[in-house]
Parts: sequence; C-alpha cells; structure tokens
Amino acid sequence: MKNLSPVRAISLREQVVEQIRIAIIEGQLKPGDRITEKALTDQLNVSRTPIREALILLEREGLIVTVPYHGNFVRNFTVDDVSAIFSMRTTLENFAAQLNYAKFADDDHAYLQDLIDTQRAYISKGDFKQVRSTDVAFHRYIINFANHPLLIKNWAEIGAQIAALLYLRAEAIPDYDEFLAVKDHQSIVDAYKKRDVEAVFSANKRINERVAGECLYAVKTLLEDETS
Repeated sequence: MKNLSPVRAISLREQVVEQIRIAIIEGQLKPGDRITEKALTDQLNVSRTPIREALILLEREGLIVTVPYHGNFVRNFTVDDVSAIFSMRTTLENFAAQLNYAKFADDDHAYLQDLIDTQRAYISKGDFKQVRSTDVAFHRYIINFANHPLLIKNWAEIGAQIAALLYLRAEAIPDYDEFLAVKDHQSIVDAYKKRDVEAVFSANKRINERVAGECLYAVKTLLEDETS
C-alpha cells in the first residue's frame, strides 16, 4: 500500500523543529514575531539545547531569521523572496520531471490520481488543513520518486517556505478558489500519463507563475497593512 510510510524514531530536536515549523506555517507565529528560547522552553517543556538546535535548522529552511543582538524572528517575505522561491520550485519540479516521466508506471499515475480525488473531497468538506497536507503529499511523491538526494533536500527546504507563503495567501485572499490546485494537479498527471515531459514543464511553469503572483499579492498586502 503506497499510502503508508515506515515508522521512524523522531529525536527531541526534530519534534521541536516540527512544532515550531507547524506554528509558522499555520500562522500561529506570524511574520515578524520574535521567537524567544525561554518562551519555547516553557511551552514545550524541554531544555534550551534542542531549542537552539531547532532554531538553527529552521533558519536554514528559511522560516526564521537571526538578528545579531536582537534575537530570532519569523521571516518576513519580500517580493524578491517570492520570485526566487517559485522560480526555484519550477526548476526543481522540472528536474524531477526529467528523471521521472519515462519511469512512472500505471500504479504511480493511479496513486497521484487518488491524491487529487482526496484533495477534491477535502475541499468540498472545507477541511483545509487536510487539503494542504494532501497537496504537499502530491508534490512530495513526485520529488521523492526521483530518488535524488540533493533534489529532495532542496525541495524540503523551499517546501516549508512555500507552505508559509500559501498561508499568507489564504489570509490575503479568503475566498481563494482551492479547486484551482485540483485542476493544476490533474494537468500534471495527464502530462505524465502521456510521457510528455514538455507538457509537464509547461504545466509547472504556468502553475508556479500563477501561484507566485497570488503570493506576491499576499506579501504586498501584508506590507501595506504594516505601513498603514
């Protein structure tokens, strides 16, 4: 069954990283918020060592920034950040397509199709936490299938940043049409089924340009709210 993954032991540091990452991605910690070690040790009931290690890892992921003599803060994304992130996403997804398109089998297509159907059902139910989770699972499957360690590593790093940006998009565009992602994913799967790598490239470019534009709007809206 492809929907099951091996159970793995998670270190204390990884648990702390995951909790802070989720808090940022889901908007509990907002751009510009200060993150203090003491507050985290109190809330998570752990020592400062895993907290410090976690903050270093989250800075590498691009979710927080450290300002000398001031502390750690949730990253404020800029217009240039958004352009850089989504252009890199297109590059990574196209590289994955080059590695994957001739190797995907019928059961791989079926698995991705099942994720699309699941995402559609969650949208209809209004369960947007599961919508996001299913969306990530769709892209992660394609990236992981390539079995390229550096591709997977780089994808994981920008994936967290993209998740944070999509939360900002949801804040800025509360009536956003979530079914657009379903159509996007369908176009990707259809191109893979045809083993048409150029069609995959075209879909990736079109999708990322549109989503980048939506996230740019969200970032600009946030900046305007801060200065008003």
